[in-house]
Amino acid sequence: MSSPIDFAGLFDIAPNAYMVLDRELRFVAANKAYLELTASRLEDLLGKRLFDLFPNDPADPNNVPAQMLRSSLERVLETGERDHLALIKYRVPKKVGSEVLVEDRFWSATHCPVCDAEGRVTFVLQHTVDVTELRRNEREEREPGARGEDVRERAGVLARARAVQEEKTQVEAEREQMRVLFEQAPGFMCVLEGTDHVFRLANAAYRTLVGNRDLLGKPVRDALPEVVAQGFIDMLDRVYTTGEAFVGAGVRLLLERAGGGQEEVFLDFIYQPVRDRAGAVTGIFVQGHDVTRHKHAERAAEAFSTELQEQSREVMVALQHANKRIEDLEGELATR
Repeated sequence: MSSPIDFAGLFDIAPNAYMVLDRELRFVAANKAYLELTASRLEDLLGKRLFDLFPNDPADPNNVPAQMLRSSLERVLETGERDHLALIKYRVPKKVGSEVLVEDRFWSATHCPVCDAEGRVTFVLQHTVDVTELRRNEREEREPGARGEDVRERAGVLARARAVQEEKTQVEAEREQMRVLFEQAPGFMCVLEGTDHVFRLANAAYRTLVGNRDLLGKPVRDALPEVVAQGFIDMLDRVYTTGEAFVGAGVRLLLERAGGGQEEVFLDFIYQPVRDRAGAVTGIFVQGHDVTRHKHAERAAEAFSTELQEQSREVMVALQHANKRIEDLEGELATR
C-alpha cells in the first residue's frame, strides 16, 4: 500500500514561490522558495498583514504596484475566481551575500481562491515567478550591438507580458468604473444567476430595500423567503424559461423587517434575461425603483378626492334643503 502524499512537504519543497493569505490579507503560510525570494523568516510573517510587511514603497503604501496587488487579491476574495498579474514591479528585500538589500524586482503572479466546504473563499494562494532576469535581458536587447537569439526571445516574452498587463490594467479600470456606477446607481439593481436565481451582484439601493441582508451566493428563495408566496419566484422562472423580459409597475411587495413584522412597498421594475454568447439565458438582470412614496401620495390624493366629493355632496344636499325652506317661507308670506 502506497504511503499518503505529504502535501505540506510538497508545498515547502516546490521550486516556485508560494504563500497563503487569509481574508484579512494576513500570512498563514509561505514556502521556502518564497522566504528565500523575500529574504524573510516564516515566524516573522505569520499573522502579519502583507502590506504592513511589504508596502512596496514605505513612503507611499498606496502607489500603483501596491494598488495592483491589492486589487488582484480583493478580486479573488470577491469573485471566487483566479486572477493573474502578468507583470508587476515590486520592491522587496533580497539577500545578497551576508547582507539584506531592498531592490525592485519584476514578478508574474497568480492568485487562486481556496474555499471552504460551503464554497466561501477563506484563503488566497499566491504563486509567484521572479522574472527580473527577463527584464535585464530586455534592456540588453535594446542596447547597440546586442547579440543572441536567446536574449531577444526572453526580452520578447517580457515585452508581451508587459503589454498583457497594461491591457489588463485598462480593462480593470473600466470594470472598476462600471462597478462604482452600479453601486451608486439611485435605482435598485442586482444580477441573478442560474435556474435557482443566485445573487451574484446587488447594489447599495437593492441592499437597502431588503434591509441589508446577506444576499451574495444565495438563491432568492433562501435570501428573501417571504417573496416566494407572493409570486416573485414564478415571475423569475418565467423570464428564465421563456427569455422574455417582465415589466412590473406599482407592484406590491411585503418585506420582512429585522425588528419583526412586514413593511409594504411598491416597486416599478424590469426582469431582463442575461444571455451568453450562444444566446442561452444564464441569469436575470433586475433593475427598478421604489415608488412607495409615490403610491402613498396617490392613495392620499384619492382619499382627499373622495372626501372632497362627499363633502360636496353634503353641501349640495344642505343647499337643496335651504332652498326648499326658503320656498316654503316665501309661500307662507304670500298667503298672509
